[in-house]
Amino acid sequence: MYIRNKIKLYSRFNVEGALKMLKKGDVISYGTTGVCKVEGECEQTVKGQKKRYIVLKPVHQINSTLYVPVDNDELKTKFKPLLTGDEIEEIIKEMPEESSLWKESSSERAELYSQILESGDRKRLAQLVRTLYLRQKHLIAKGRHLHSLDERFFKNAENLLFDEFSAVLGISQDEVFDFIETRLSKA
Repeated sequence: MYIRNKIKLYSRFNVEGALKMLKKGDVISYGTTGVCKVEGECEQTVKGQKKRYIVLKPVHQINSTLYVPVDNDELKTKFKPLLTGDEIEEIIKEMPEESSLWKESSSERAELYSQILESGDRKRLAQLVRTLYLRQKHLIAKGRHLHSLDERFFKNAENLLFDEFSAVLGISQDEVFDFIETRLSKA
């Protein structure tokens, strides 16, 4: 059963409207942090000024807490609704059709991959994970391995994508790869 059925839906929300609707216990995706539970709002005094914050608790980073200022427009745009189970299925179904994002220049790769991570676009994240997975597989067959920069991007993209997939699908992050492989083998 998908967790999506248990949380308030925010699909295609505008950020301002969603911030007003967020309630303690809601689950969202936030920037490069991933899946977070809304803990509520708080007010803190910083440099003599009171500020309101939305308090987020990353689901898979137990010791972390994020305080997002409600008056910071740039940070507020990083709030995204979780995908639905159907949206995840569609992303997986389209994975084999997506073109590779591989660039020969490491600086071009770093720039492109950074943009994809920052955007939070799950379809592009899946494309990035697929590109680096296939590159890693190719290199291993030759007795080589991914460059450390590519490995870091691979892990970051995989963690961000698998974090959301696991939360929505109700499976562990370790089970997501097998879930994707099973779906692709049925296609």
